[in-house]
Amino acid sequence: MKIILLPLLIAFILVACKTPSDNAIEIKGHVNNSERHYITLNYAPKLRGNLNFDGFESVGSHIDSKGNFNLHSDKITDGASYTLEFDNKGISLILFAGDNVELDFDVKKLDNSIIATGIGAGKINVLRLKQFDSDSFDWEKYLDIDEFANYSDSVISEQIILLNSIYFKKPDDTRILEADNKIEIQKIITDSPLTEKEYKFLLNRISFQRYWLLNDFLSKQSELKSLASIKIDFDSKAFRYFNIHEYRKLENINDWLLAHSLESILQIEYLRKVVEDTIDVTYGNWQSLFNNSDYEKWINSFLKGHFNDQVYTKYYADLSAWYMTLGYDYKMYYEKLSTTTGSSKYIKRLNEFENLLQDGVTNKDYIPKENNSNLDKSKLESLLGSYRGKPLFIVFWSAQYAGASVINNLPSIKDFEKENNEKVDIINICIDKEENKRIWAARIIDNSWKSKHYFLPMEGNDSILNRFSNKNISSFCDGGATYAFINKKGVVDSPIEFPFHLSTKEIEKVIE
Repeated sequence: MKIILLPLLIAFILVACKTPSDNAIEIKGHVNNSERHYITLNYAPKLRGNLNFDGFESVGSHIDSKGNFNLHSDKITDGASYTLEFDNKGISLILFAGDNVELDFDVKKLDNSIIATGIGAGKINVLRLKQFDSDSFDWEKYLDIDEFANYSDSVISEQIILLNSIYFKKPDDTRILEADNKIEIQKIITDSPLTEKEYKFLLNRISFQRYWLLNDFLSKQSELKSLASIKIDFDSKAFRYFNIHEYRKLENINDWLLAHSLESILQIEYLRKVVEDTIDVTYGNWQSLFNNSDYEKWINSFLKGHFNDQVYTKYYADLSAWYMTLGYDYKMYYEKLSTTTGSSKYIKRLNEFENLLQDGVTNKDYIPKENNSNLDKSKLESLLGSYRGKPLFIVFWSAQYAGASVINNLPSIKDFEKENNEKVDIINICIDKEENKRIWAARIIDNSWKSKHYFLPMEGNDSILNRFSNKNISSFCDGGATYAFINKKGVVDSPIEFPFHLSTKEIEKVIE
């Protein structure tokens, strides 16, 4: 009996141990020349500030006095883009479920000092090589589309050859030996060799560059008045990789660059269809041909016929969340999800946020009573007056566009408030259209952001922010937020840079 039960017990233990931690990641690091800055790990989707469908929330901590930090998350989107942010700097990371990476770098010479070791370090080190820098493509040199396509293909071919040398561990290949960073490349081969999964991902990411590169090239060309009436020849060799065989290699669009490539494919393929309908497509008019219902219908059909369910589902889930968090009508995208397999986690997340949009403003745990949370000019003056004699940080943010900065930075804001609440107060004032108050409440509750929150309707109060900042917080470009500091004497310092990533010494100096 005991012998029979033992395998069952082992099986039970193995199943029980398969918790969300199997999907966890660990990012540890040692930082030289750090002054105990705050460091966060943030999700970086193609649509800035969009929801994460796997439950990832930004994590952060202070770098300690010895230059060490440790960030952990039990929920990660496999193969997605993340950013390690500190002191107004950032390190881009592609992370897989189960990664356990150690980073060593110097704050004062960041670009040349980053070394990654541990599980998942290989892909990070490869993407940091100058040979794989997407900014290294020369845009200005070419005017002819075929010449540019040939040029970009040659660069991509060189990248693939180098990637193969690294993956198949050939440190003495000619291209490596001739590279001026050969020691760095050889170190990757010996210290952080690529796994098969990393290799396949990088191979795909490199290959799919050609789509967004060509699309971006067309965008540059469209700015030239001399080309405005010139037809685009979609039969030229520049478009030879736009075919079903290549598209089938795209497994998912979790990484924002792959999502960008998919968008480029859809646009080019639609233009090819438009040409077949005997409509002239020129360098001057091609960007204007997507704003119609026919394009949306065509996309749905094309995605279903040429890409797998994961790509199709994530495409519409991202658009649904994007429109939902901006307060737009998202139903046309949401409805596409019900017909796909594997869409349950996306629908669940969207429904959760939709419920917050409907009922969030009545949540007494997060939102004060209506007359306390709603501000106008006189109530704002009264609120500020109640803090006289004590330093005050103010976070001004837009409900629609705060996903660009505030939401990612919540760990540092929350920790700052917890550690410094005896020395300084923090209030958070959302300035937005009255109709976006429900987005304000949803964002707060969705991120468990318990703090002092106020809503200032933009209608009739749009000049109030001028006293504190000239930034347009109603845009992603300015991060959807601005910050002000009022010292204990009532002197306003504004706008200020995001204050919650300051080093411990800098914070003490500001609020003393």
